[in-house]
Amino acid sequence: MDKGAHFFKCDFQVHTPRDLNWSGSKPTSDEERAAYGESFIKACRENKLDAVAITDHHDFAFFRFIKEAAANEVDDVGNPIQSNQRIVVFPGLELSLSNPPCQALLILDANFPEDQFSRILNKLSINPNPDDQPSTAQTNNISSDVVKDLNDLHVKLDTIDILKGKYIILPHVSDGGHRTLLRSGFAEHYKKMPCVGTYLDGSIESLGTGNRNILSGQDRNYGNKAVAIFQTSDSRREDFSSLGDHTTWVKWANPTAEALRQACLASESRMSQAQPELPQIFITEIDVTNSKFMGSFSLELNQQYDALIGGRGTGKSTILEYLRWGLCDEFDASADPEDLEEIHRRRQNLINRTLVPFDGEVRITFLVNGSKHIVKRSSKSNIILLKIENGEFQQVSEDDIRQVLPIQAYSQKQLSGVGVKTNELKRFIQKPIETQLKNIRSQLHDCIQRIKSVYDKLIRKKEIQLEIEQYKLEILSLNTQIKSLKASLTGMSEEDQEIINKRQKYDQEEIIISNTNRELTVFEEKADELLDLLTRYPESLRSTDELENKELIDSIDSERLLKFEEISKAVEGLKSVFSEESLSDLNGHVKRWEEAKSKYEKVYEEAKEKSASNQQQLQEIRRVESRIAEINRVLGERNNQMKELGNPESLFKDERDKWMDLHTKKIKLLNEQAENFSELSNGLIRAEVTKNLDLKDFTDELTSVFAGTRISKDKINSIVEIIQDAENPLDTFLDIMDEFQAIAELTISENKEIELPETPNLTSCGLNENNLEKLASQMKPDTWIRLSTKQLEFNPEFKYCTGNAMGDEMPFSEASAGQQATALLTVLLSQPGAPLLIDQPEDDIDNRAIDDIIKSVWSSKRRRQLIFTSHNANLVVNGDAELVICCDYREASDQTRGTIKAQGSIDSKEVKDEITSVMEGGEKAFKLRKEKYGF
Repeated sequence: MDKGAHFFKCDFQVHTPRDLNWSGSKPTSDEERAAYGESFIKACRENKLDAVAITDHHDFAFFRFIKEAAANEVDDVGNPIQSNQRIVVFPGLELSLSNPPCQALLILDANFPEDQFSRILNKLSINPNPDDQPSTAQTNNISSDVVKDLNDLHVKLDTIDILKGKYIILPHVSDGGHRTLLRSGFAEHYKKMPCVGTYLDGSIESLGTGNRNILSGQDRNYGNKAVAIFQTSDSRREDFSSLGDHTTWVKWANPTAEALRQACLASESRMSQAQPELPQIFITEIDVTNSKFMGSFSLELNQQYDALIGGRGTGKSTILEYLRWGLCDEFDASADPEDLEEIHRRRQNLINRTLVPFDGEVRITFLVNGSKHIVKRSSKSNIILLKIENGEFQQVSEDDIRQVLPIQAYSQKQLSGVGVKTNELKRFIQKPIETQLKNIRSQLHDCIQRIKSVYDKLIRKKEIQLEIEQYKLEILSLNTQIKSLKASLTGMSEEDQEIINKRQKYDQEEIIISNTNRELTVFEEKADELLDLLTRYPESLRSTDELENKELIDSIDSERLLKFEEISKAVEGLKSVFSEESLSDLNGHVKRWEEAKSKYEKVYEEAKEKSASNQQQLQEIRRVESRIAEINRVLGERNNQMKELGNPESLFKDERDKWMDLHTKKIKLLNEQAENFSELSNGLIRAEVTKNLDLKDFTDELTSVFAGTRISKDKINSIVEIIQDAENPLDTFLDIMDEFQAIAELTISENKEIELPETPNLTSCGLNENNLEKLASQMKPDTWIRLSTKQLEFNPEFKYCTGNAMGDEMPFSEASAGQQATALLTVLLSQPGAPLLIDQPEDDIDNRAIDDIIKSVWSSKRRRQLIFTSHNANLVVNGDAELVICCDYREASDQTRGTIKAQGSIDSKEVKDEITSVMEGGEKAFKLRKEKYGF
């Protein structure tokens, strides 16, 4: 575990069998008490307690047995519990005071020497029962002659040299009763007491509104003095039934009374009455095998706020860059290419200079929702390996790592440069909804492919319909010609003329038979497609042994397989329809017709030969009949094609509606996120999406379409502007696309005279009849479908809100760099999610906003891991960093090699000294903290 501060679930009022009101047996021998200690620690573990305070009335007798039990605890297989996972046991007393007449808890450092307990009892004139007695002495209030008030209690205890700074006093503050400080007439005691924390039996919810206001500093009669509150169980039962019923989560690096006091003074950051919200995606460790500047080092990181400090050039930024490089945060695809090149070049130079010559490898361990991942990246080969939980290391790509742990990171001064980069600002909107946007884009891609496919069918159907009209017109002409030709025949017997006239009937019958074969072939092919599909279905189900409803799922799968058996039999039955045996009757009828036609051909030729004078007319009749037969065959094919094409008009409309719905869904999602973005910025930024359609690609495509028409660029720009300026740009875009569609489809019939459609939007953009005619000759259906099926993106418009009484706004790019960075950092600190790495955020932000940023840091570290480098002591100290990593030169005279000099929370004297000596405003920051919180 890292050396920083962590939350511990605490019950700070726990009694032992020595308590006069104990419910249960009262062990007296050391063996019996040791056994009780073991059962107590076991109960703590079962109730998921991390720490307890043993607070009998004026008595320390049982503490050592419980302390020893915690130190000797073993797991289920008999292995000793690691020291950092043991139950923390604080020694303490429940004091009964005469002035003010109330109770208070005295809690000592967890490692306070037990041989000094007697000095405390003596100082307070407490005469306990001998340790071998089953119960404590009858509790008598500590005389006001001994302790005048709560201030005097602290003065008295401070006279014990070893005790000073190693205890905390928590007065009792329950609603009502003779033991609470919150009683009528006690306001002066409350205002003057030096206590920063209090306790109550039970839950804070039991407090009335008035007492809550007092404790939260909202009652001026009580000095507007806010104090922290510890919920306790007041446990005193042998069955431990109430142990841990009411607890408080407290944060510390080391279990000391001073840590508890500091937690009280920064309770927003260090205390929680419910299980605290903590980041679920966080880096736990970075290991570097070898490097030029820092050698080999390993660094464990805190789940919440890590601050890397040190003099300039001591390695703090290097560690941050190693983290970014190891997690493949190489670049942001949306960044400005010039900036990207510089940022990327600096990091790559660092890797080439400090890792590559030493074959250095960066190893990073991180947790994602409790699942352990390890990344190893070689500087020499650049091979990246990933291990998930107990699996094997496998080679992966940079994108794979970015997908698994997509950190957000900013180099020095990078954050203040974001404000003028539209793409980077867009990322603030899009990043939290990246998965949803990716899904919409995927659906749009599929939708566009379907639109194109359906539109091809729609155009083909329109072309076929035009062909059918042309063929019908030709048949009408040909039938008239046949009628005239037949009327001109002379000298033929009625019998021969009848034979000649049957020719057209046989042609029609042949078309019928041909259509029959074609229709059956269509369905035989579909049956073959189904048979081929059945070779890939059904998919076999993987083992269901680990499923919750195994039997039910197995039953569902059995029914699924039965259905596929039925489908297979049905398809095989369909396929059997086309077997030679099944088609024997049909084929027999066709054969007999072919025989009848063959006989007819003989008599037809004989009839033609008899009429020598009509040969020319007969040949022309045959030519026309053949043409009619040919057209009828084509018409049959076209009609079948029309059937297969189905209803593309309806399908096209449906798909266009889906295209519209998906874009509307995208706008709604982006607008919701834009509103959320504004809220996350505390109203400093306002973003508008709906009216900010990104038409760059569309404009380029449109310009390409208009090329060669000599239509002016101004008119193209007018089309783009009318879309952008519309109340609903997406609707106007579709209206203009409909007008372009009508123009593009004029070319389907090139022989017909063009009749220009109504185009109110294009006309309003200045396109005259001549322009539209030129456009009609240039724009084809395939051009139009390419133009109209672009995936549309949006460029949100960002405004900086000044916050003045007039509610003024300005373009975000016109706000100062400090204003921009402060607003964006506020957003970043308000967002949950992946770790946030920033190199010296104070270089970007407005110093006047530092207090607001610090409050944002407090709330942010509950939802995402923060890893900052900083020279600003205020950001580290009052930001309440859980882990401070102090970097320094290995040797003061040699500034070419760095090292990690110290680690810990700001409670640590070593860390405190480092902050004071090396950070800008270090001493001032601690003074400010003392003024604010009493540190």
